[in-house]
Amino acid sequence: MKAVVIHHTLNSPGGESTVAIETIESLYELGYDIDLITVQKPNLEYLAKIYGKTIHITKTRSLIPFKMNYFSLYQRVLMAIPRLGLRESDIIINTHGSVMPYMIPNNVPCITYLHFPISALNTSDSGHSSKKYQKSLLWNAYFKPYAAIANRLTKKALFRSNIILANSKFTKNVLKKVYPQLDSHVLYPPVDIERFSSAYRSNSRKRQVLVISRFSAEKQIEKAIIIAQLVQDVKFKVIGLLTPTNRPYFNLLQKKIKNYGLENRVSLTPNATNEEMINAMSESMLYLHTMYGEHFGISIVEAMAAGLIPIVPSYGGCSEIIPSGNQYSTIEEAAKCIYKNIDEYNEEKRTIVYDIVRQFSSSLFRKNIQQYIKKARSIQLMAT
Repeated sequence: MKAVVIHHTLNSPGGESTVAIETIESLYELGYDIDLITVQKPNLEYLAKIYGKTIHITKTRSLIPFKMNYFSLYQRVLMAIPRLGLRESDIIINTHGSVMPYMIPNNVPCITYLHFPISALNTSDSGHSSKKYQKSLLWNAYFKPYAAIANRLTKKALFRSNIILANSKFTKNVLKKVYPQLDSHVLYPPVDIERFSSAYRSNSRKRQVLVISRFSAEKQIEKAIIIAQLVQDVKFKVIGLLTPTNRPYFNLLQKKIKNYGLENRVSLTPNATNEEMINAMSESMLYLHTMYGEHFGISIVEAMAAGLIPIVPSYGGCSEIIPSGNQYSTIEEAAKCIYKNIDEYNEEKRTIVYDIVRQFSSSLFRKNIQQYIKKARSIQLMAT
């Protein structure tokens, strides 16, 4: 049996790449040979180190033979091009959630894993639009053509799919508003719980709040700096991916820290290694999520698996899984929430959040998506 997985790039570790890799491994367990259609050729050796596992890809068809850090949005649009090999496939799974190859044979079942509908990001009054693309004329000019093209192609991909999987109830509800005639099923992204077990067992924690995020304006990391001003006796550590295009935003964050006189309490660590991330988790008590309206936020669950108590916005996919006492709507509420939870941090609270994490295990994700794979093939067989 042959399966095709469509994902624009695996070279940016995060929630989307984790979904793609666990989907590939789920197909491998079912006995499929897996072809990966991608824009950038994946660095499988690097990915094996990051994820601690071999990724079973039989063949890779990449459109660009080198790594490209620029025009990441438009790289997704290129996924409409590939056609070779699709006709011989037994199933196609689109794990980046947007554009699929334009000409997919009608007899091949398709599954799309939706991270968030592009059309909901396309208007300033939608409540979901990115501040990064709305505030800057340059970024707005960059985003609008992509949104127009991707919206049309993503709509085609969604309507072509036999099964649509959404990463949260939040995303499922937005999809229903955009396309009322489409139904979807919620399948939360997977977390390799065992990967964070050493951090969970740590007994060397200090009064520190950890933020794990890509250094990008839409992630609203500046909130952590403002909150740090209000929480006087707590340190804040921010770690995450930094690309050349986001260097100006990173510099802005550094400037804010200096202007507020927080150099001794707020630190930024760009492009942290897996070891550095685990060490930061091991020494922290709380995890702060700064992005309002995040579609899910896999780093939240990863931090919980490492024994950190999450503090998250009250609006977004994360609010579905985090107790209301750990949610905030304003900067002031976030500061109070941090004070309360860091003072009350104990083994019992750590166990409670760990129990929540169990529903996001990689093994449960694989079991569920394998059921959807079988269902998609059955639906297609019944239609022919």
